[in-house]
Amino acid sequence: MTAGHQPGARTFRGDLDVPEGLPRGLDLSRIRNQDKAIAMYGRELVEKITDHALLADDYAYQAMLDVKDKSNNTSWRTFDKALDHGIDAIDDPTPGLVAMFEQLDRIPDWVDFDQLYRGAVAFWRAGPIVPPVLAWGAIAGGFSMYSATRPVLFSGRLKQTERVGTRLIESFRYVVAAYTPGNMGRFEEGFRLTAKVRLIHAAVRHSLSHSDHWDWAGWGIPINNMDSMVTQAGQFGVKFTDAVQSAGFRYSDRELEDIFALSRYVGYVIGVPEDILHTGYEDARLKTDLHTMLELAPDDLCRDVVNSIIKYSIENPPGGVEVLPGPVASFMTDERRLKLAYGLLHSWIPAPVMADLGIEKTGWARILPTIAPLVSTYERFSKRTFADDERAAFDMLRRFNDAIKLPEGADRAHTVANPDEVHADIAANKGGMPRVSKR
Repeated sequence: MTAGHQPGARTFRGDLDVPEGLPRGLDLSRIRNQDKAIAMYGRELVEKITDHALLADDYAYQAMLDVKDKSNNTSWRTFDKALDHGIDAIDDPTPGLVAMFEQLDRIPDWVDFDQLYRGAVAFWRAGPIVPPVLAWGAIAGGFSMYSATRPVLFSGRLKQTERVGTRLIESFRYVVAAYTPGNMGRFEEGFRLTAKVRLIHAAVRHSLSHSDHWDWAGWGIPINNMDSMVTQAGQFGVKFTDAVQSAGFRYSDRELEDIFALSRYVGYVIGVPEDILHTGYEDARLKTDLHTMLELAPDDLCRDVVNSIIKYSIENPPGGVEVLPGPVASFMTDERRLKLAYGLLHSWIPAPVMADLGIEKTGWARILPTIAPLVSTYERFSKRTFADDERAAFDMLRRFNDAIKLPEGADRAHTVANPDEVHADIAANKGGMPRVSKR
């Protein structure tokens, strides 16, 4: 029996199926620079954040356990129906499903949907720079983080060339939907896919929690709150906006607050507890910087995943989506594209991390410092209106959505990963991870 899970109990502390005898989060082997972090950020915050390396989303986890329980009629289709029509549309819903939808359906008092709409427009208004930032900086670059790669290694979906494209398209569909203007309303597609990814994360957590290959004392709980928090605050927040601005675009203070209000609500819907969820731009930067300080350096597995994603996306753009502006794309060979991607990453990822990843600094590393002053001057003197920004955002989104949409006649359930297929891949350890411990 585990410390957090008693038979028949319904708790939402975040520690279901966590084994006894683990160190505190601060003492997990994945954490470094503890003393430096405490000196800079204070013990209270550092301990609070790292404690969440051993806590995760129990609302989704209990709903997922109900789905797996064959003694009731709950299934993945039941969850989809509740998403599309509300929990009241379900006959005799299970307690786990009811609890999750009570939490999902509660709109925090800090949510302003007009602000979220503006944030999504600001997210996309930079146009052609956004796709490469998302593909190479946010998604591929996100896996330069030691912690981010651990849960994805077991299925092999980011290590096996023939499967990388499917995984990337699924990631694009979720991110694009969630960050589309007006798409995080309760019955909109962004909300729906965010909630579906949340339940997929719970299924992955369950599979990894019962694997002899998961290193509890090293990595903490799979898909934990600490790392889920920085995905929105950092990967699709600070690191995204920094990368876009490195090309010369400048977000106003209001745009930054709007973007981070959106990423905050996406984080809430995907299950990040409000007590560690970022509250705005400055708080997101602080928590991202802290997470980075505590993060282990990239290892060979990080290098494999980052290079796998970038090389595949160069040779086989996910869904055929072109991540480069037309004039640039017209003369780019695969070799040039790869050198461009590596050059851009040197503008978006800190030099020590790039050195650990072993990614060469190509001549293309000079392109953003070269064009940034020109873009910045244009931004400063152009008389953009919000309507102009809306047009730019929706033009970019149309191109993206056309490329990543489901094939004609395909089941909506296939928009993102199939949890049962992911579970089977993890159970089979298709990523070839070594055995660590027995539960």
